[in-house]
Amino acid sequence: MSFVIQWVENCSGAEEVIKIRTPAGQLVLYSQQGVISKVDWDFIEGIYPQDHEIQRQFKRYWLNTDKRINIKLLKQGSTYRHKVWAELCKIPFGETLTYSALAGKIGSSARAVGNACRDNPYPVIIPCHRVVSVSGMGGYCGQTEGDFMAIKYKLLAFEAAYKQ
Repeated sequence: MSFVIQWVENCSGAEEVIKIRTPAGQLVLYSQQGVISKVDWDFIEGIYPQDHEIQRQFKRYWLNTDKRINIKLLKQGSTYRHKVWAELCKIPFGETLTYSALAGKIGSSARAVGNACRDNPYPVIIPCHRVVSVSGMGGYCGQTEGDFMAIKYKLLAFEAAYKQ
C-alpha cells in the first residue's frame, strides 16, 4: 500500500473508531482528531455505515493500488522499531522480503526484526505482512497460525494477483 506517513508526537480528544473493509477482512482504525493511534483487525464482520474520508480513500486504494494515501500516525515505539518500520514501508507492493534479508539491510538480527514486526501498531499501513521467513510464511501480528495468518495469506494473495 502506498501511504505517505506523517508522524505526530501526540494526539488528544475523543477517540473515533473507523472500520475499513479490505480484501483480507475488516480493519479498525482508532483516531483522535485525524491522527491514527492504533490499527487492528476485527474478526466480527458487520455492516458499519460510517461515511468517513479515510474509508473512501481506502476503498479507492483497493481498486487502484497506485493511489497514495496521506495519513497521520501517532509516533510510538523505539528508534529501532522506527528503523525497521521504515524499511517495511520500502518493500514494494506485491513483493516480500525475508526477516533475515531485512535484518541485513539495517545491521540487525532476524529475531529483532520479527519482534519489531510483531509490535507494529499499524498493520497494513506499515506492511509487516510482506516479511516472510526463509523457510515459510513466518508470522503475523505475533501469531504463526490461526486468523492472523489467514489475513497475511489473503493480503499477499491480493497483492500478487493485483500485480499480475
